[in-house]
Amino acid sequence: MKNKYIISLVLTLMILFVFQISDVSAEERMLKKGMSGQDVLALQTRLHSLGYLVSDKIDGIFGPLTMSAVIDMQRKYGIACDGIVGPATLAAMNGTVKVPESETKNSQPNVLKKGMTSDNVLNLQKKLKSLGYYQGSLDGVFGSSTLLAVIDFQATNGLTTDGVAGPQTLQTLQNSPVTANRGTSVNRKSEMIASFARQFLGTPYVWGGNSPEGFDCSGFTSYIYNHFGIQIPRMADEQFYCGAEVSQLRPGDMVFFTTYLPGPSHAGIYIGDNCFIHCSSSGGSVIITSLSQDYYSERYLGARRYIN
Repeated sequence: MKNKYIISLVLTLMILFVFQISDVSAEERMLKKGMSGQDVLALQTRLHSLGYLVSDKIDGIFGPLTMSAVIDMQRKYGIACDGIVGPATLAAMNGTVKVPESETKNSQPNVLKKGMTSDNVLNLQKKLKSLGYYQGSLDGVFGSSTLLAVIDFQATNGLTTDGVAGPQTLQTLQNSPVTANRGTSVNRKSEMIASFARQFLGTPYVWGGNSPEGFDCSGFTSYIYNHFGIQIPRMADEQFYCGAEVSQLRPGDMVFFTTYLPGPSHAGIYIGDNCFIHCSSSGGSVIITSLSQDYYSERYLGARRYIN
């Protein structure tokens, strides 16, 4: 216990150092998304020790998962949930701010989502497994398998398919009887594909990339579909010619455009509301774009469906 206390104190002092520099502005004394370095590394280590961040995300880069962990902690302590580590958030991390009484009375989590690890996640996995949605290991880690199980449950029960186990999803889970056979729904799988794709928003564009470390457009689409056991070609032009042509779009369909080369040279996944998600070289990452945007509406070639 003494060693853990000393390590925690050292990490907190490392973060405090950022705020003790008198010749920089208040804006520069904050840690926020996009920053990197030893201070961010110390922040991530502290978040991990508090149970808000998984260890494999400690890389010294203040990315989406670190921001999400900060927001989770801010929500617990009643701090403005902006994802920025300022003086109030630092004070909470340092233990000088108490958890609001309403939080301590409520032992149930408000939100469980990808990247979190806890006994509450373990209980979530057990419940999903008992209902036939989760087939992975009961490890208390909210990874891709847990995410897909949550999305599947949400789609089946008419909930928002965002992969986040919030109050409504958790309440519906609690009230759900165990069912031996859920059947299969094409529409549910389509929604799952679209929702799973959203989890990679902000992933950087990398030419030839086909992993969460970095994607190009067709690397992104093939990765998403392959995750659901749907094998499609790697290149956009090949993907275009292997699916079933559709005119009425539904979430999970692929949309194609002619951009830097004639023919199908760019691809994305339709997610509803006349929008598609894609890894854009000009945007520099995975983004969501309207099909009505002039650039893409003028270059639209058509859509393909791979789900029977």
